[in-house]
Amino acid sequence: MKIVRLFEDKMLNYEEKIIQELGLDVTIEVKVSQTEEEIIANAKDADILITVYEPLTKHVLEKLPNLKLVLYRSIGFNAIDMDYANSINLPVSHLVSYCTDEVANYVVAAILTHNRRLHDFNQAVKVNHKWDYELFPDMRRLSSQTVGLIGFGNIPKLVAKRLQAFGCRVLAYDPFVAEEVFEQEAVKAVSLEDLFKESDYISSHLPLNPQTQGSLNKSLFDLTEKSPVFINSSRGGVVNENDLLEALQNGQLSYAILDVLSSEDPDLERLPFMKMENVLLTPHIAFYSQEAFLHGVRENMENIKAYLASDYNKAGIVNLRKIKLL
Repeated sequence: MKIVRLFEDKMLNYEEKIIQELGLDVTIEVKVSQTEEEIIANAKDADILITVYEPLTKHVLEKLPNLKLVLYRSIGFNAIDMDYANSINLPVSHLVSYCTDEVANYVVAAILTHNRRLHDFNQAVKVNHKWDYELFPDMRRLSSQTVGLIGFGNIPKLVAKRLQAFGCRVLAYDPFVAEEVFEQEAVKAVSLEDLFKESDYISSHLPLNPQTQGSLNKSLFDLTEKSPVFINSSRGGVVNENDLLEALQNGQLSYAILDVLSSEDPDLERLPFMKMENVLLTPHIAFYSQEAFLHGVRENMENIKAYLASDYNKAGIVNLRKIKLL
């Protein structure tokens, strides 16, 4: 079988090493493809695609007759037309355990950075030449704060465990998680509306799909009572950015720490958040570590091995219940 990876990440040698280690009868090529037509041209004879953000639209998928499996080198898988993939029984696999540690640590680091105002004090000293410990009189002890987690999958569970060590009260919203799971994790399950009302920090862990697109918006920001800090390390598209901007300007949100935006390649010259002192931006790095890259490659290849062995439950297939596999 032929694998085509649609992006460059300098991991080819390691991929080939893992392929050999797992005894996979496959070959792999890297063909960087950013447009639909480039994907069609470069992957026309591929059995398996490895992708992250490349547009796997219906137009693309129907031109790839040999395609048997799509692998995401990420947890998110929002760049594919999933409805069409389901209609042609195309399995779509993603990474389940990759970078969970890194993203959980990012969220906790974001909360700690804001709670102790590290970035803001640094700016005050180095940029404004102010040596004044009373610049932020609203600073609170972290153990007095309530943190709301939107979603309660693998990453937010790790976030909750870390924050509980600091004494935080942790709330979470996830309609797909059973009540006993929240109880086991000592986290209070709440409605999304109550989460926005009660939280001092709010962290989004939503996947991006048609149901979540723009779902974090004015209707929720209007409910805030504590001017919370908003953190997004999931997908930018789950937030209505115009509503977020307004909430930051009018004080419904006091601060935002954003690792993701609606675009993966934003125009920084026009991005309004660039000029806001109450917004901290990072360029989608929450997942990043050398260990995470190695983990992602291995997990991709282990998913391929499970798929070829018809062990579909271990192949990370997100649409397994929607398709029929022989």
